[in-house]
Amino acid sequence: MRINLGCGFDKRDGFVNVDKFTACEPDVLMDIESPPWPFDSDCVDYILAKHVLEHVGRTAEDLGAILREVYRICKPGGRFEVHVPHHRHDTFHSDPTHVRPFTRLTFEMMSRKRNEEWIRARANYTMLALMYGIDFEIEDASQEYDAHWVRKLQAGEVTREQLRDLALTQNNIIREIRVVLRAVK
Repeated sequence: MRINLGCGFDKRDGFVNVDKFTACEPDVLMDIESPPWPFDSDCVDYILAKHVLEHVGRTAEDLGAILREVYRICKPGGRFEVHVPHHRHDTFHSDPTHVRPFTRLTFEMMSRKRNEEWIRARANYTMLALMYGIDFEIEDASQEYDAHWVRKLQAGEVTREQLRDLALTQNNIIREIRVVLRAVK
């Protein structure tokens, strides 16, 4: 089973399209902030959450409930693909329904292995995997550059290395973060 979580109007063939808004005409009408979800444990191979997580889980406890449900329904080795706006891009700041930013580090916090490494190192990170009872490993992570910078890159006005350096300190360089997580069970 593959789930398109918070599908909106981006309904996809081969997926169970899930949303809380009836106007989207999802396959499953469900509020992801109201667990438990109507799916069996360990039944999902793949979950896509494209521009969803930044809208939900206003509190840390609410986010934890959502991540626990994702983890619960994922099969061992199931994939959870997340797309979120970059925290330094106007697309994040301009939408008043966005409740929290995500970075690659946020997703690393969802790994039990990383949490245990940080504990041994006495690092000062929030141990989301241990706190929420989840365990996801990052399988792939990428970033999408803003179209303005893609044009500059294609024109040879800037190198990829220069873009990476600029993105560390400037806004509107990276538009989106994409992460594929693997459920460790």
